Amino acid sequence: MPENLRKNESGSVSEKESPIVVIKREIPSLAGIPLHKHKRGQLYFVQKGVIAIITSQGRYIAAPNQGVWVPMGQEHEVIAKTDTQLIHFYLAPEQCENTPEQCVTLQGYAFFSAIALEASTISNDYTWKGSDGRLLRLIRDRICQADWLDTYLPYPQDERLKLIVERLQKHPAIKSDLIAWGKFVSASSRTLTRRFKIETGMTYSDWRQRLNVQIAIKHIVLGDSINEIAKMLGYESSSAFIYMFKKQVGVTPNNYLNIC
Repeated sequence: MPENLRKNESGSVSEKESPIVVIKREIPSLAGIPLHKHKRGQLYFVQKGVIAIITSQGRYIAAPNQGVWVPMGQEHEVIAKTDTQLIHFYLAPEQCENTPEQCVTLQGYAFFSAIALEASTISNDYTWKGSDGRLLRLIRDRICQADWLDTYLPYPQDERLKLIVERLQKHPAIKSDLIAWGKFVSASSRTLTRRFKIETGMTYSDWRQRLNVQIAIKHIVLGDSINEIAKMLGYESSSAFIYMFKKQVGVTPNNYLNIC
């Protein structure tokens, strides 16, 4: 790779180079990229594993053949939930005209996965008007027209809700309702119910289900059994977990990898 295209510590690239820059990288489980931002739009496309993209507003998750689009200027950090292989696509500002204005999770499907893999072999000194440039323009167009998955988990900002959220992320099997949590954070259940809805746009129950889906996706990709995942998340039966997952995602846990 030419010197002026080398990555810096956050995995970024020189902002003055090719209209679209492609970089492959591997991140081991639980490692990541600290909080940073780019002057380019970026797609983190997952070849293997599960990643979480975290902003001050919440967390996005992507499994194999999915990706997370991060618009230019958006501060974010990256955490590999498993050993992960990624393809980064950095789009210069003029290439981001029709891309999403906020972070979203992209559903890749077989065709996008194939062209992303092909693009990962392109040297970044390619000719923009040549065949390699055409392939990258196709990827840009597909990003603009992609199907997006709702894997977003919004983060509340209220300090009392933050305490609840932090505890649930560490111990997802906890079955406390907002009455019990109210005693933990010294607030009424009515106040917590109202604040949860205002700050996340979701009820507490819906937020917990979204958290459980994010956790479950990691373990599905790792190959854990449905019974093990259901137990870890505090469900009394695997059927109850399967019902929740299908209601949230649209497919059963066993069929989830088929859409990736």
